[in-house]
Amino acid sequence: MADVRKGVNFCKKIGVSVLGVVENMSGLTQPLSDVKFMKLTTETGSSVDVTQDMISCIRENAPELLDGVFAWSQVFDSSGGGAERMCEEMGVPFLGKVPLDPQLGRAAERGKSCFEANKCSVSAPALKSIIEKVVASIKMKEDLSGGENKETP
Repeated sequence: MADVRKGVNFCKKIGVSVLGVVENMSGLTQPLSDVKFMKLTTETGSSVDVTQDMISCIRENAPELLDGVFAWSQVFDSSGGGAERMCEEMGVPFLGKVPLDPQLGRAAERGKSCFEANKCSVSAPALKSIIEKVVASIKMKEDLSGGENKETP
């Protein structure tokens, strides 16, 4: 977060407008069907994969949980308010949060779009919303400048 603050301050100092800030990796989010369930054995400290047992139990008792339910975990501490609070304090737009999504990482590694074939069902909606905000911001700046926005490449 300190690097982002430095970047925003630098941009303000040299007169470059900041379109906004995105909070990346804002919690690990995965479809329940992609989660690996592990049971810790207290005697040895090792863990045993119990994924099949858990999926079978869910399928028998609450099959609806396997469709559209996500597991979420806050990986990085944001007790200080995260990027959203920083944006409020610094007077820059907060564009949104993108969850830590293993599917997005795989798509990026392969050079593929995360929007193809619903590959990144967790992160794609967040990314789409952020893209829409950026496009709207650029359009607004162009409208205000009479169609020329020299700050945006």
